[in-house]
Amino acid sequence: MPDVMIVVPTYNEIDGLERTVGRLRQSVPHAELVIVDDGSPDGTGELAESLSKRDAGTMVVHRTERGYRSAVIEGMRFAMSRGATRVVITDADGSYDADDLPELLGVSADGVDLVIGSRFVEGSDVRNMGLRRRLAARIGNVYARSMLQTGVQDLTSSLRVYRTRILERIDLDAIQVDAYAFQVAMAVRVAQAGGTIAEVPIHFIERATGSSKMRLGDELGTVGAVTKWSLSGVRALPKPPR
Repeated sequence: MPDVMIVVPTYNEIDGLERTVGRLRQSVPHAELVIVDDGSPDGTGELAESLSKRDAGTMVVHRTERGYRSAVIEGMRFAMSRGATRVVITDADGSYDADDLPELLGVSADGVDLVIGSRFVEGSDVRNMGLRRRLAARIGNVYARSMLQTGVQDLTSSLRVYRTRILERIDLDAIQVDAYAFQVAMAVRVAQAGGTIAEVPIHFIERATGSSKMRLGDELGTVGAVTKWSLSGVRALPKPPR
């Protein structure tokens, strides 16, 4: 029964997956790892199977469905079915430095329900992020913070550690947004469930292999979702008991 399970969603990540998995297994050797592949046509799923056969601590879930949100949620549920008490979510492209994970897990071990690897707090190191994306990320986070009344600086980071006790208090199926908006929604749901959130500065290097799955439409969709939530009274604050 693992204390920590790392969830790595994949779609066409054959170029960087082996290196990413190797770095993760080296940085957090006591954790189990599950690759959730959405039927990648480039052979990512087959590579994942090969990696799992070489390492008992690496597993694979093959899906016919596509989508980041559903892949992460399936990974979370897989981790909980294995008895994990903490679930790490990270990308397969290696943008987030695996060497930062021990610090995030250390903060999580103190009882924090959601630890976010933040690109926008003091001490973070962000490299190779284009000016347009950097500005969009900064402005988008400022907008979401003000509209949803949260102090979280990096609401869209994909590097996170969740305690399963807080995931069990969230209706994951009710979250119907994807991409960046999914990350924002999860932070909001954790806060509404009375969970604690902390941010840890990280090292981030824009992906060197493959191409980003995120598009301008995802950024605009996130702004639209945040606006809709704010106008309907959604706030990142604990909900009063019924």
